[in-house]
Amino acid sequence: MSASISQSDIAQWNHLRDIHDVQPLNEHDRACLDAVRGVLERFDRLDRFGVNLLHKHFEMASDEILVEQVDELGRKLVTKPVKVEVVRDEMPTAYETQWHWLRGSDGAVSLICVSRCFPGNYESPGHVSQHTGW
Repeated sequence: MSASISQSDIAQWNHLRDIHDVQPLNEHDRACLDAVRGVLERFDRLDRFGVNLLHKHFEMASDEILVEQVDELGRKLVTKPVKVEVVRDEMPTAYETQWHWLRGSDGAVSLICVSRCFPGNYESPGHVSQHTGW
């Protein structure tokens, strides 16, 4: 869990290419993914972490973060932008669920959270039981 939101976490997808401008998976990508798999295997984390194709579908406002919202009965998982102010008080119980690396203007690379799950929040009633005991 994480309680803080950095400036780089807010509107974190805007620097990415639109899904229509992203190249399909190729052999060079497959070699990279094989190497990532090797690292996850070495650390015994194959069943904990995966890989996503980084892209965006829309711009996010400067005061938004992506939040996973779950409808267990309807079997739906939706990730949508939410104003930081709406979830600020729930940040201590949030689970970071997706990250990517971002290279700053100074060349430094930072790991930033790009999606969070808020168990038991107003949009996901009953979902809290899925996260207890972790």
